[in-house]
Amino acid sequence: MTAGYVRPTFTEPTYRDEHGEPFTYGDRWGMAGPPEDTYSRDSHPERFAPLHDVADALVAHLVATYDVEAVRDDAALADMGRDVQPLLRAVRLVPAAADAAPLTVGWTDYPGVVVRAGALFEGWLPHCGCDACDETAATVAGQVEDLVLGVARGRLQETASAGAVGHRLDTDDGWSSSTGDGSHVPAARLREAERRLAALSDGWQPWPLRAGRRTG
Repeated sequence: MTAGYVRPTFTEPTYRDEHGEPFTYGDRWGMAGPPEDTYSRDSHPERFAPLHDVADALVAHLVATYDVEAVRDDAALADMGRDVQPLLRAVRLVPAAADAAPLTVGWTDYPGVVVRAGALFEGWLPHCGCDACDETAATVAGQVEDLVLGVARGRLQETASAGAVGHRLDTDDGWSSSTGDGSHVPAARLREAERRLAALSDGWQPWPLRAGRRTG
């Protein structure tokens, strides 16, 4: 984790199932796995509300630590959430170095967080809030932190060529990646991404620090 960032404190509430029995998300199903009908239930999306505070803390940390400009991103409000989840607000962070990946953070009304980074990467968190997935706010908060802080540390790499797109994100505990044909990306945006990524001599680099700052 990056020095100086502190996750906001929050508790994981206790809920009651359809039989009135108390439970907490994260350890419900055991070896038997979730019942089939839980894949279509999303009983308590409000458990992810702390992600908004996590996103606030991350943006504040990035602005304090890195040489970056933060601006309200009205274009993201119109673009990113229209087909998935409405966005309540969005902030675009543009580092001073041209070879450092820009980052947009959006707060969704689910509640959740969406992150757009680099040329084409876009991630919605939580990925799935259904009862079967059994995710907790703490688990997803870690995913948001890995993504946002990873971009700032130059750990996101992207490819876009001949209509194929992909990404890899390295974290302290491993890595994630994806590849695809790019058919979901508007043609003009795909061409711009190919141009932008081809101009990077060694992929996306770490964000430049503010004077007197350091990372861990």
